[in-house]
Amino acid sequence: MSMHGHRPKRHAIIGMAVIMLSIALPLTATNLVIGTGNDWVTMGFGNNEDDGHSFSVYGAARFDNGLMLSIDLDGYTDQQTIHKRYSTLSLALSYPFSFQPWPHVALSLSPTVGVHLAGNLGLEGLQNLLHRILGRDAVVLPEAYEELKVMALMGADAHAVVSLGFHRLGVGVTASSIPLWKSRIDLSLFWQLKELFTFGVGYRAPFVHDDHPVHGLDQGQDNGFYLFSIYQTPLLHTAWAIWPGTGFSWGSFGIDVLSFGQPKRFAHADLSTVSGIYYDTEGYQSRVSALLYRGFLLQVHYSNGPTAQGSIYRRNIGMWSLGWQWEPFDDQALLRPSLSLLAGLKRYNLTMNLSQVLIDEVRPAIGIEAGLGLGRKNGWIVGNSAYHFRLGVALHYTFAVSSLTAPDPQWDRIARPWTLIFGLALQIDHDLGAGAQY
Repeated sequence: MSMHGHRPKRHAIIGMAVIMLSIALPLTATNLVIGTGNDWVTMGFGNNEDDGHSFSVYGAARFDNGLMLSIDLDGYTDQQTIHKRYSTLSLALSYPFSFQPWPHVALSLSPTVGVHLAGNLGLEGLQNLLHRILGRDAVVLPEAYEELKVMALMGADAHAVVSLGFHRLGVGVTASSIPLWKSRIDLSLFWQLKELFTFGVGYRAPFVHDDHPVHGLDQGQDNGFYLFSIYQTPLLHTAWAIWPGTGFSWGSFGIDVLSFGQPKRFAHADLSTVSGIYYDTEGYQSRVSALLYRGFLLQVHYSNGPTAQGSIYRRNIGMWSLGWQWEPFDDQALLRPSLSLLAGLKRYNLTMNLSQVLIDEVRPAIGIEAGLGLGRKNGWIVGNSAYHFRLGVALHYTFAVSSLTAPDPQWDRIARPWTLIFGLALQIDHDLGAGAQY
């Protein structure tokens, strides 16, 4: 069929998008989350090939009548086989129908309709802007689709949840279909703590309807069995998933820009999370994520990306540790020093030309970290959470790294026994008894 033959259908779908926006705009938004996703969020586990599904920007609005409007802009690249890229833009509207057949059991069904666009949406420039900020090489590839494809999308999300005090157990089924593009079904089993944390396992079955070869790489990444987690505060919304069968992982980070108007309900900290960015003395960046409960610390440091700009070698380093954090000063002190002792395992992963694994080894590691909290712990409160920043400097020692040899000339700068890192972290204290409004 000629391009002209598609125009009436395209105009009808664009008209549907206009109708969707017309429905949503007069309503009052209670939440508006804006964020980004990337395969560089590995938690030390994922391979971070920076290929396939590699970048996204998203927005999600919830309105006072329960209606949800979401916008997702995603970038896909194939640097290994056909050397092309494409981008997609989805605009979707959904509404949750909720039922409570028994006192501790809740059922929900959320049908979804929307519009899906694929083609050249300008994400190459956005992706390479991020790469310049991170000091990484540009990814320049021709577009797989020279003209913009406009398609309808539909789906539904169903959940059954059993509440047991602070805890919830649930099962979910999510189905989505873009008849001219691809469809997928997700099955999941999960546990929640007060809607703050969600941990689960799932299975994804994709079905590709467009036979363009560019679909091959990303479909191979995120199908089958996966593990996932969601962390949702009044201000911050994060999610992470990994497919052990392929080594692909994906993480997202968003901010609810309307959350600052929430009433302050924080009284004390039941548990805390820590997220930060650190640098070592060689200039390599790493991220930290941690859970803190009554002094006990569960922490991961991870670093990934090319070993040098323009290099064919990619590193993925992760240190997972347990420890104890000591804070001698009161929560109201303006400067609050802390000391942490850590012990755990450190993974060294090195690949060449995106997929050839040269090293994938785990070694025992120990560490010590000195921190300095800035300002009172409850100086910045959003809803039932308190936010404060902390400077940190840490020294890690890894055992038996001398046997990890590689042809990469930069590898000796990475696989060293001693690693000194310093950076800035955001600690979020949560009052579980105060209730949350997400």
